[in-house]
Amino acid sequence: MLRKITLSVLIIIAVLFGAAFTIGLPSAAVPKSSTVYDINGTVVQGLSEQNQVQVEIDQMSPHFVNGIIAIEDKNFYRHHGVDISGMVRAMLTNIKAGKIVAGGSTITQQTAKTLFLSNERTWSRKIKELYYSILMESRYSKEEILTMYCNSIYFGEGAYGVELASRTYFAKHAADLTLAEAALLAGLPQSPSYYDPYVRPEEAKTRQGQVLQRMVEEGMISAEEKETAAGEKLVYKRAQFAAGEAPYFVAVVRDYLREKYGDSMVYRGGLRVYTTLDLNMQRAANEAYLAGLKNQNANLQVALAAVDVKTGQIRALVGGRDFSGSSYNRAFAQRQPGSTFKPFVYSLALERGYNPASTIMCEERVYKLPNGDTYKPTDYGDEPYHWRPFTLKEAIMVSDNSVSVALTDQLGVTDAANYAQQFGFRNIQPILSLPLGSNEVTPVDMAAGYAVFANQGVYNQPIYLLKVVNDDGVVLENNTTRSTPVISAENAYQITNMLTGVLEPGGTGSALKAQVGRIAAGKTGTTEQKNDAWFVGYTPQLCCAVWVGYDQGKAANLFGGSAAGPIWASFIRNASANLPPNDFVRPNGVDLINICLDSGLVAVEACPRKNTMAFTRTNQPNEICYLHQPITHWFDELFPPRGDEPRSDRPWWQIWD
Repeated sequence: MLRKITLSVLIIIAVLFGAAFTIGLPSAAVPKSSTVYDINGTVVQGLSEQNQVQVEIDQMSPHFVNGIIAIEDKNFYRHHGVDISGMVRAMLTNIKAGKIVAGGSTITQQTAKTLFLSNERTWSRKIKELYYSILMESRYSKEEILTMYCNSIYFGEGAYGVELASRTYFAKHAADLTLAEAALLAGLPQSPSYYDPYVRPEEAKTRQGQVLQRMVEEGMISAEEKETAAGEKLVYKRAQFAAGEAPYFVAVVRDYLREKYGDSMVYRGGLRVYTTLDLNMQRAANEAYLAGLKNQNANLQVALAAVDVKTGQIRALVGGRDFSGSSYNRAFAQRQPGSTFKPFVYSLALERGYNPASTIMCEERVYKLPNGDTYKPTDYGDEPYHWRPFTLKEAIMVSDNSVSVALTDQLGVTDAANYAQQFGFRNIQPILSLPLGSNEVTPVDMAAGYAVFANQGVYNQPIYLLKVVNDDGVVLENNTTRSTPVISAENAYQITNMLTGVLEPGGTGSALKAQVGRIAAGKTGTTEQKNDAWFVGYTPQLCCAVWVGYDQGKAANLFGGSAAGPIWASFIRNASANLPPNDFVRPNGVDLINICLDSGLVAVEACPRKNTMAFTRTNQPNEICYLHQPITHWFDELFPPRGDEPRSDRPWWQIWD
């Protein structure tokens, strides 16, 4: 009986083997996942339908490769897709049972089933599996087949492929697995739910022992190595970025590609996708937000968007605290930006003839709205108003609300709203509270909008995709930066100078300056109900927006400077580590002048509160501060000195002499 079955199997194999040279694989060729690259050509992630991360065989621990062969297909390197002895044993078992209860499948067969067939247990499916296996062996090397298998099998906990399984169970890359860890993972595919170490650690440990024993029997490890591995304490831990270091960014890329090219091309067409992401900067973003939210409520969310100032290319993107918990991308979500919206109104003021030293009184004002209601803005702090004049630069440094609304009223709310839209925003409504962030915007748009000030007045539409190349090397699309000059370089530099003051003593972000460690400008933002905390800022090379808050919009009771600011500062410092510490380029038509903050005039030595401000040569104060001149200067105006005698040398009692 056994000989007849074996002969029948051999005949079937021979027929299938011959057919393999005349009949091709199904129209859908062996899937070749698309690959996403960062700006430096480093692989970010493979794109697949399941939750998996593609890796090459040399990126897998040799212990795992040996373990999976030992437990799943010990004759893998000795057969041509089908293990005849294993098949005969499985067929006898199935005949006795009257149905298919045993597989006897090789790694090649399992790969063929995963790629081309369903999981139904029928004879027709099994024959197709045999045929596809033989054909695969004639077309691909053993290493290629093994790589396909290890990247496609299911390990439980939503993880497909050994790389994601390694991150899911041991918080490490597949290449770094120890023998003990590799043996445990190699045992999971037989029954991922039953051997799940998070649910049944004892059963998982037993299965690990079976894998280690098989490895000993196959001469892959010694008995001593087996005992050492079996005694190793396994610590199960999910990697923070199990789904990849830039899951929200990759999701944006994947969704775009699927819509344009279709699932088949994206998941099975082997596209090479070149993006604007910088993995080193992305890692800096991940480190920054993890540290910034370490002691915060577990439901508090975060978004971070960083763009290259000169090109608008997105260098880092964080869409939430944990992609595996929520794939909702908050970097593209509409939120109120708080006071981070003020610089766009101040830019219009400069356009209209104001300068950074122009003063506006911080006092109580009641505005009548078009619908008949009244509006009375107030400032944060113990007192609602300062009851004194502010220069525009100091007003933005301390984020004075009363002055900002008064300025918007003077400029005209419709003009202010239209002007803001030049910076890439859409549907900005003309309301008096516009500078306080009443309109909703996205972190990505805020980063691109602020980059205008760093880029000498030029707006770059943010992009994330550079080039897409198909498996044959044909370039399917090539994207370039789309730039639009929106304000003058002089205006941009003046706003930048004003925003550097936010990080100086007296500014709402002064505590961040030391942490940043380089020249930077930025603005804090907190919405009225403290639902949203923001910090948006930039260096000459990099602009970044950070938002912290709750999805439901409930009060976070956090301020931009203390919640979002440290995340921004940490990111800018680490992401800029390899960038030169440049200063902002000052246009030829701009002068730096020391100004008295009390009078808004050119400061004298006696002025107690001074600040360096940037002015165009056609619009700058020329008068000397009269509030803080020494008294002898007043006498000198009334009683000029005689001859060449210095003014300051005359004692006061000689003024009538």
